[in-house]
Amino acid sequence: MSQVIYNADNPPAPRTTVQKPWTEETVPVTDGSERQMGKDAFLTLLLTQLQNQDPFNPMEDTEMTAQLAQYSQLEQLTNLNSNVTSMAGYIQAQNQFQTLTLIGKEVRAEANIFSVSGGQVDIKGQLDVSETAKIQVYVVDESGVQVRMYDWGQVAPGSYELDWDGRNNNGDKVPDGAYSFQVTATNAAGETITEGIVPSIKGKVTSVSFDEMGQPIIHIGQAKMSLSQVIEILQSDGSTQTLS
Repeated sequence: MSQVIYNADNPPAPRTTVQKPWTEETVPVTDGSERQMGKDAFLTLLLTQLQNQDPFNPMEDTEMTAQLAQYSQLEQLTNLNSNVTSMAGYIQAQNQFQTLTLIGKEVRAEANIFSVSGGQVDIKGQLDVSETAKIQVYVVDESGVQVRMYDWGQVAPGSYELDWDGRNNNGDKVPDGAYSFQVTATNAAGETITEGIVPSIKGKVTSVSFDEMGQPIIHIGQAKMSLSQVIEILQSDGSTQTLS
């Protein structure tokens, strides 16, 4: 296209459309990625600069050395990031493999869940009580409806096992599924205790799955929990007092 020269007697016509000013709602927003330069782009730019430098005023050695040093640092950072990403993937895969070794082992976990499979309860509950208290335990289904209530009366500080038989208050077997237990505790003054009553469970791991982030999910029958809830792998049953 040839260049058009306007003279004073024939100036260019004004813009026919008005350019709307940017507002807070229409101003372009970027994440800054368009200003980031990768190592390939950096090397291309450096080579282009060398090819097109003025032969009568070549790039100073110190300047070229500085740019090469920047390229070297960029290369090292890129490789380091790649190595860290690969290492993270390896560690995650290794952790996932180690989690699979829990299958078939009995574990104790910080949870208040029950599981009924084939009419049998797969999990035993446990309560650690830090002070004398009157305790009632309620077994509820996944909808939060009570199916069983245990009135333990007043108990002293200690560890107590809840061995639910999988029956409701009428003595009927409950359907297979996941359940949980809830606790109310009052002290000698009749005040509700909100701390010092710690629930946990014991059961045999039946399977392991992984969520969308690759984090392991521990399954005990119909119940499931995160690996972070597991606090102990049991080689034999612990000695606790059983209440039912």
